Amino acid sequence: MRVTRNYMNSMLNGNNGLNGTTSLLQRALSRSKKTRSSNRASLLMNTVNNKNNIYTGAIRGSADTQKLYYNMKYHAGQVTDYADQLTDKSDKSIFAKAKESGETAQIVAAVKGFVGQYNSMMDNLQDSGSRTDNTFVAQFNSIANMSSSELAACGITRKSDGTLAVDDEKLEKADIDTLEKAWNGSSSFAGRVAIWTNSVESSAERNMQAQASSSYSDLFSNYGSRGNYFNFFR
Repeated sequence: MRVTRNYMNSMLNGNNGLNGTTSLLQRALSRSKKTRSSNRASLLMNTVNNKNNIYTGAIRGSADTQKLYYNMKYHAGQVTDYADQLTDKSDKSIFAKAKESGETAQIVAAVKGFVGQYNSMMDNLQDSGSRTDNTFVAQFNSIANMSSSELAACGITRKSDGTLAVDDEKLEKADIDTLEKAWNGSSSFAGRVAIWTNSVESSAERNMQAQASSSYSDLFSNYGSRGNYFNFFR
């Protein structure tokens, strides 16, 4: 019994390289705990750093889509704002002022602003590629085709991708009547486009909200279904 007791004492209180303070059993437990912690830390870093893991992909994809719809909404709103200036027929409109002064610089600036924002909106719609956004693209192309002669008279042409090109020199030389036919009033190119840009804004806003809701729902659904959350932190 003394041998057994001494053996047990040596197992539990042995002085083997740890300054006589840590037992063999304690060292075994410590190594096991450190190994588990190290493995968990490694798993966590791999999960965070792995560009192909489903969680990082979901977050990145959501951010990119949100940015696309944010830009779409912004550019559509800018097109609407420029259209409001160009289609205004009041006595204080830029066309009324141009007729009094003979200067078209303000109209030309508004047309260039409109075209720049219109092209950015069209790029966003095509990048989206959704059925709804493709319908918007087709509608804008149809409007541009119907107004092609009026637009061409003031230096605006539609390119194969649906965006508009501006001949600055021809636009700046266009007289007020020519500009008025293409841009002024609700039946002009600007007026018909504005009807649809309001719909683009509303659609982009709905898609932003839907994407925000679905991306987080999918993230936590996938995370829990694989058991990673509960197994990792047990």
